[in-house]
Amino acid sequence: MCFAAGVVLALALPCSLVGQKTEDDLRARLIQQPLYLRGQWGSDKLAFDGAGHLVGTATQVTFTLSGVEIGSVKLTRKGLVLEGQRVGLEFNKDVSKRVGLVLRDLAGVSPEKVMLQIQKPADGDFTAALDTIFTGSIAGLDDPLPEYWQPFAQKHLLPAAVPAATGTVSAAGADASRPPSPGLAPMRRIGGGVTAPKVLTQAEPEFTASARSLKYSGTALLTFIVGKDGLPSEIRIVHPLGLGLDEHAVTTLSHYTFQPAMEGGAPVAVRLNIEINFQIF
Repeated sequence: MCFAAGVVLALALPCSLVGQKTEDDLRARLIQQPLYLRGQWGSDKLAFDGAGHLVGTATQVTFTLSGVEIGSVKLTRKGLVLEGQRVGLEFNKDVSKRVGLVLRDLAGVSPEKVMLQIQKPADGDFTAALDTIFTGSIAGLDDPLPEYWQPFAQKHLLPAAVPAATGTVSAAGADASRPPSPGLAPMRRIGGGVTAPKVLTQAEPEFTASARSLKYSGTALLTFIVGKDGLPSEIRIVHPLGLGLDEHAVTTLSHYTFQPAMEGGAPVAVRLNIEINFQIF
C-alpha cells in the first residue's frame, strides 16, 4: 500500500481551538493525517497516560520507520484507542514517499498494524496528549536526527535549509567537481600527486525487516573521510533509500578499512563518496 508522495516538510497538525474531546473532533485531527511518533517508538502496541507520556518501555526506530496512519478512533470511558498502520519513508531522487509497512509470513502479506491506547485526561481533552505523542514534521521529533543525516535533512527535510559549501573530493577513488553536502569541509583532492585510497576490507549491508517485507532495494550514496589511518569517519548521507536502510549503510561503511591516500610517500586524509547497494535476489 502506498501513501501520498511528497517532501517531508514541517506539516502543522490540525489543531482545534475548542479542544479535542469528542470522537468527531479526534477523527478530524487524526484520520489519514501524515503523522509521526515523536518518540520514534517501534512497538506496534503502545500505551500512554493522560498527558501523552509513554507507559512502560518501547523499542526505538529511525524516523524513516516511525510514521503512522490512523484509520480508527474509538473513545471509551477509560480513554482513547487508536488503530492504524505503521508507515515508513522511501526516497527516490531525494524525494520522500510515505509507504504502508507490511508483515510477510507463510500466510502472505498483511499491513503492519499499530494500536495506541491513551488514558483519559482529567478534563477529557486529548489535545495536549496528542501534541505530545504525534508530530506532522520531522523537525518535531523528540530526538534530533543523527549527525550523518543532518546535511541531507537541512537541505531536503527540515524547514530551514543550510546553503551548500563548495569544492570537495567525491566519488570513491576519483576526483569530482560537485560540491559536498552542506556543513562538510572540503578535503584534499585525489590526483596531482595524491593517490586514491584502496579498500582493504569491507562488509555486506543487512536489510531491515521492513524493507525486506516490501521487497524494497536500491543504492544509498554516502560521503566520508578516509583518514591517515585508513579508517572511515565523518560519514554523511548524500542520497538516501529510507526504510532504515541508510542506518545500516552507515554501519556497514564504518566496518570498512582502507589503504590511505598517499602524497609524497605520506598518508593524507581525503573525502570520498561510496555507494552501498541493497539488492534482494
